[in-house]
Formats: sequence, structure tokens, C-alpha cells
Amino acid sequence: MAVQISPAPANASGRRTAAAAGVALVVIAGAALESFLLPALPHIQHEFGVDAATGALAQVAPTLTTVIVTPLAGRFADVYGAKRTLAALLVIVTAGGLTSAFAPIFSILVLGQVLQGFALGVLPVAFVVVRGLFTAGAIATASGGLVALTVGGAGLGVLIAGPLIENTSRAVLFGIPTAVVIIGGMIFFVSRARLALRAQDGPTRIDWAGACALSLTLIVTVVWLASTSSSGWLAPGSLLLLAVAVALTIAWVLIERRVAQPMIAVATLRSRAVGGAAAMGVGIGAAYASLVYLLPQQISQPADGYGLGASATQTGFFLTVAFAAGFVASPIAGRIAVRLGTRVVGAGAMLVLATGTFVATLSTEPAAIIAALAFAGIGAGSASTVAFSSATSGAVEHEVGVSTALVTIARAIGGAFATQVVASIISTSATAAGGVPDLSAFRIGLLIAMGVAIVGAVLALLLPKGSGRSLAPEPS
Repeated sequence: MAVQISPAPANASGRRTAAAAGVALVVIAGAALESFLLPALPHIQHEFGVDAATGALAQVAPTLTTVIVTPLAGRFADVYGAKRTLAALLVIVTAGGLTSAFAPIFSILVLGQVLQGFALGVLPVAFVVVRGLFTAGAIATASGGLVALTVGGAGLGVLIAGPLIENTSRAVLFGIPTAVVIIGGMIFFVSRARLALRAQDGPTRIDWAGACALSLTLIVTVVWLASTSSSGWLAPGSLLLLAVAVALTIAWVLIERRVAQPMIAVATLRSRAVGGAAAMGVGIGAAYASLVYLLPQQISQPADGYGLGASATQTGFFLTVAFAAGFVASPIAGRIAVRLGTRVVGAGAMLVLATGTFVATLSTEPAAIIAALAFAGIGAGSASTVAFSSATSGAVEHEVGVSTALVTIARAIGGAFATQVVASIISTSATAAGGVPDLSAFRIGLLIAMGVAIVGAVLALLLPKGSGRSLAPEPS
């Protein structure tokens, strides 16, 4: 049985709607906060008088925070309940947003970005809320809605960050989404929706040994990926970091096999619903991140060659096509998955993503770029919906948070790894060509992304045949 807050039956539907709306605002604002920095970073570097290498710290800091916080936030929601966990996250994210908005020196801004990194920890907690608010049959559609909000928030951030920082101030840039986070949190908690505090038969404590081992593994993996861009894949330092990451992964698995209440049960990783979703997540992240890295690089090249001479603002408009397509497709994919099953929709979505990467190799004209980004947005958004829906529905009640966190991490690691691979191809070509990459290098990178997407379609076959409606037993 689950310990629950029980509102009057007549108001239950309205309170559930208000709670969902509050979480939606938090998710979309948190995603916008995370995406604001990239287009605004050059302006921020100029404001504080720091070079690009120093400015990159503001971008790396939230990434490191995210890889630590995401699984922990999911697990805290499983152990202590979504409401308590969400309250803590909202306080930290709000502090981060305000610190970033009013930081007097760059080091304080970096601190604000570290705190803002907690924003993506809201996503696995939001899936725990979805599991508590909606019936089993509605989980796939609700999961699609969450994915759509994440994509929409990130796209909105990329689109408006430049104009905001250029025409207003840093305080406005970070203050607006922070205010939306606060408003969303207030709506959620004022709603007093019926939501399980925690499952009585679930875990009662955090596996700190497993959490530390997993966090160290993820941090070393991120540092290894970052080191390859400057040192190369076969440099002694890079190989050492890779060896340490592998050793930490083995240590983490051994720890999880021995503790009574593991951070992530090894049996969960082996399940089709969760393990299959995580494997598919790697493919989604790798293929999509490669495309959205390569195409902006390609279109920014001089217009007298194969490029379009696109400015940063114009590049943002191109990328908005992918975000908009994903925003529309994600909830639709959830509805289709209820009818056709996660396996069919997942494989089909990955093939749509592969189509987008293939279209990008055919032409450098704006129409082809827009079509490629539209296909990619539809494919990645739909595939993410299926993966999160599978993890949410297929996990037992007290593992929903950490299971969806696994999918989030898998997408991030897959994207980071693939981006470094295709970036090295472009860099090698640029060095050989005297500074301007050859078009063939972009096409090789895009074909690699297409191959990864096709592999992702095969990995989608690991998912359960079901619709996401009842992949796991209903909570008692």
C-alpha cells in the first residue's frame, strides 16, 4: 500500500490537472535554463572579460552537476517521494537561477551554473509524478507530453536567449525562466494533488556506496570524452581515463550486486523495459547529437562554398525546426504507442531519425537542411517518448525515478561520445584542408549518425511488445 494524501473526490480531477500543469511549467522552464547558456555564452564572456577557455567552465559545470544529480534525484524520489524531492530541487534551481542572474564576478556565475545543473534532475522526478497522477493507459501519452515540454523548453531557450541577452540583460535572461520555475512549483504544491509519498514496500534508504561509484563513473566518463578533443583518443591521458571509467563501472556493478537496497538493481538493467530503453537511449543521443552538431557547423561555413554563411541567430532558427518537430511529434508518438506497441513505434522512430541524417547528406541547400532537421526532430522526439514510457511503465513502483534517470543519462553519454567522434573527423579534415573542413567530412559524420540510428532501430526491438499500458504490475 502507498501512503497518500486524499483530497475530496469532487476536486481530485482539478487538482490532478493543476499538479500536472505545475510540473509542466517547471520542466519547460528548467529545460530553457539549461539551453540558455550556449547562445548567450559569447556575450557573457565579453561582459566578464574572460576568454573562451575560461568561459567554457560555465558550460561544463552544469554538465558535471547533471550527471551526478539525475540518478540521485530519481532515487530520492523513489525513496522519499516525488513531492519532497521536487521541493528540494526547486529551491536549489531557483538559487542557481538567481545567482546566475546577479553574479558580480564570473566565478559566482559558475557557481550559479553548478546549481542550475540540478534542473535536469527534475525530469526523472516528473516521471514519478506522472506514474502517480495518471492511469497505466495514460502513461505513454503523458510521457510524450513531458518529452515534448523538454524539447520545447530547450528549443525556446536556444531561440530567445540571443535576443534577450542582446536587448535586455543577464538578469532578465536568467530571471524569466527562474520566475516560471517558482510559479510552476507554487501551482504544483498548492494543488495538493493525490500523490503517493512513497511506496511502503519500496527502499527505505539511499545506497550511498553505489551512488558514489555511479557518480564517479559518470564524471570520469565525461572528463574522458572532454579530454579526447584536445589530446586525442589514443593519448596516454585519455586511455588512462578510459581505463579508470571501465574500472569504476565494474566496481559499481559489484557494489550493486552485494547491497540489500541497491541504487540501481542489476535485474532492472537486464529487463527489456528499462535496459532496452537505456540501450535505445544511447542510440537516440548519439544519432541526434551528431546531426545537431554537424549541421550548424556546416551551414556556418562561407556561402561561397558549400556553407550558407549562417549567423548564430540564423542557426538558432534552423535548429528550431528540429525542436518544433519534436515538440509536436512526442505526444502523438505516445498515443500511437498505446495502439501499436512500444517496439513498433520505437523502431519506426529511429528509422525516421536515420532518414533525417540521410537527407542531410544529399544536399547543402536550405530546404534539405530544414527537411533533415524536421525528420530528426520527429524521430528523436518520438523515440525518446517510447524509451521514457517503457522505463516508466516497466519499472516497479519504487524504481520509476531511477529507471527514467538511466534513460536520460544514456542519451547524454551517447550524445557526448558521438559528438566527440564526428568533431574529430571535422577537425582532422579542417587541419588537412588548411582550416576549412571538406564537405566529405560532414557527409562521413552524417553517415555514421545514420548507421547509429539504424542500430538504434534494432535496439528498439529489445523493448517489450506491450503498449506501455501495463508493462509492470499496478501499484497496490
